[in-house]
Amino acid sequence: MRVITNADDFGMDEDTVKATIECLDAGALTSATIMPNMPGTVLAVEYARAHPEKSFGAHLTYVTDTVEAPLCEAATLPTLATPDGRFLPSQTTRMKAMRNAIAVDEIERETAAQLRRLVDLGVRLSHVDSHGHLHKFKPFRRALRNVLPRFGITKVRNVQNVYVVRPLKSPTFWFGRWWRGKVMKLFTTTEDFFMPASETLDTSWTKHLLARRSRAASLEVGVHPGYAEPWRDAERRAIQAFADAARAAGHDLIGWRDL
Repeated sequence: MRVITNADDFGMDEDTVKATIECLDAGALTSATIMPNMPGTVLAVEYARAHPEKSFGAHLTYVTDTVEAPLCEAATLPTLATPDGRFLPSQTTRMKAMRNAIAVDEIERETAAQLRRLVDLGVRLSHVDSHGHLHKFKPFRRALRNVLPRFGITKVRNVQNVYVVRPLKSPTFWFGRWWRGKVMKLFTTTEDFFMPASETLDTSWTKHLLARRSRAASLEVGVHPGYAEPWRDAERRAIQAFADAARAAGHDLIGWRDL
């Protein structure tokens, strides 16, 4: 297979930036997506500008888990942000998105602002994904369809369809095939996508993922490297082991730009 290994949350903070750079320099990661408005964004951008041979995208951010905030004025995003200048909590935004209760024009303005910031900082964008994978929901897909052509971007992460353990409580597990079809119709993407379950220390997925039988020509593996949080540190170590094993098995590790 052609395998993309991508780090999400590049730019979240200094810890995640340093861990992601370690994996990029080691060849364990072929790509990373940058959060446009976070404490470590400038550090991530500096690395991206110094390494144009690697693939860097935008980790579009529409929810607040820690200090995430919109680049547009919150008052102009009444269905996406709170009056105090923050995005809504992740679960709130998910439920609103499933009810089509988020204004597409608000998502478009904020998406354009985030992409424009990275482009103005000198990042050559190869693809996009989103914090919390919100781009699988209809309002966000519509916004990306309208905004991405302005920036010459055609590549978007797919919806997860590969699991080591079946997440029976996950809506994506049950509705993912529908969402995948919509994403694949609109954008260039990989056939398969895998991401380890968040906040787990189980790194056995590296062996299970390579042992599975698949006819897919392309696979993205997404991780969240870090040092301070144990689950991020586990993913940092696991992706390095996975990349070595994938190459040894004859798979071709590529960046998003090469897809």
